[in-house]
Amino acid sequence: MLDKTRDLVNYDLPLVEEAGSSYTLPSYLYTDPDVYELEKEKIFYRTWQYVAPISFFKEPGDYTTVQICDQNMYVMMGSDNELRAFYNVCQHRAHELLPKGSGNVGKLVVCPYHAWAFNREGALRGAPRTKQRPEFNKADYSLKQARLEVFLNCVFINLDMDAAPLSEQAGDLEQDVRKQLPYFDQLNSPVEGMLGETYIKAGWKVVVDNYVECYHCDHAHPAFADLICMDSYQHDTFGIWARQLGGEIRQENSAYQLGDSEPCMQSSFWFLWPNTTFNVLPGSEELNISAIRPISLEECDFGGHSVSVSGEYNKPRSDYTADVLVPEDIALCESVQRGLKSKGYSQGPIIVDDALSGRGEQALHHFHRLVQKALAE
Repeated sequence: MLDKTRDLVNYDLPLVEEAGSSYTLPSYLYTDPDVYELEKEKIFYRTWQYVAPISFFKEPGDYTTVQICDQNMYVMMGSDNELRAFYNVCQHRAHELLPKGSGNVGKLVVCPYHAWAFNREGALRGAPRTKQRPEFNKADYSLKQARLEVFLNCVFINLDMDAAPLSEQAGDLEQDVRKQLPYFDQLNSPVEGMLGETYIKAGWKVVVDNYVECYHCDHAHPAFADLICMDSYQHDTFGIWARQLGGEIRQENSAYQLGDSEPCMQSSFWFLWPNTTFNVLPGSEELNISAIRPISLEECDFGGHSVSVSGEYNKPRSDYTADVLVPEDIALCESVQRGLKSKGYSQGPIIVDDALSGRGEQALHHFHRLVQKALAE
């Protein structure tokens, strides 16, 4: 059980509404296994979780699996062309139905264990030798469903059947993305080679902490700060989301080559509570959507999908991201996770400037307040 001396809401150094007077979450919220168990129930099983762009579902039977902490789920297009979300578990003996990843099934999803067969809409259609049970009714064993919503042309699911729609919680995020990306509705082509996961030896909150601030960028990401001018970098927070904008791009930089007529000469990064990110870097018109998915208390995956207008693979940008930017962030996060277990650390101050510029930690403070609120409920 959680150490009762460890308050989930009130800390030795206060996390208060004013960022400039506030402190970070205490280290025990990152290292206590009981806190992680609470986060599953209070955060991940109650919030909207990203699955894939809607353009990835084209034909009946197309599916994608997604792991939400301990819950294995899948989304499938039914024979009626409707998308549904199911718990990826057979109703007989709990064997997982579909393997990790994406694909297409025929008319039936057949359990590998005892060959129970479910249609694309989740109804049980075949169960060997159950006729020997006179009271057996197939209608009693349909697959259990979760909430599903299409938001920003992406499929999200929620295990809380009573959750408010994402369009109500973050409708202003959709407006902002469309404003910043006038080509948004043309982003329908999956980018080959951009589906994957990055394993990180750090808890999910550590990785989100790193994502939502650029206080570290000048020092820890020199090529990024050479590509995107930090002097004009903006960082703003809203209800359950935050935004970073870099509109001043240097064509000559040490990150990757930019041509004379690139269609996108901006950077945009959006964070959607609790663990989804939307990412744009200069170059071709492309959007990456990723999720920071907990594996355990001190492990997570950070990965997702990219869609573009042209479908072309931007190798220089992708190489920089994969070979430089991501390894830099992984090293930072893994070091922080180790440091959070030190007896020499508990909390630190939130650093912001008067202008709340992109070099400050106001979005880190915003995220920590969302965690604090969720744990209090």
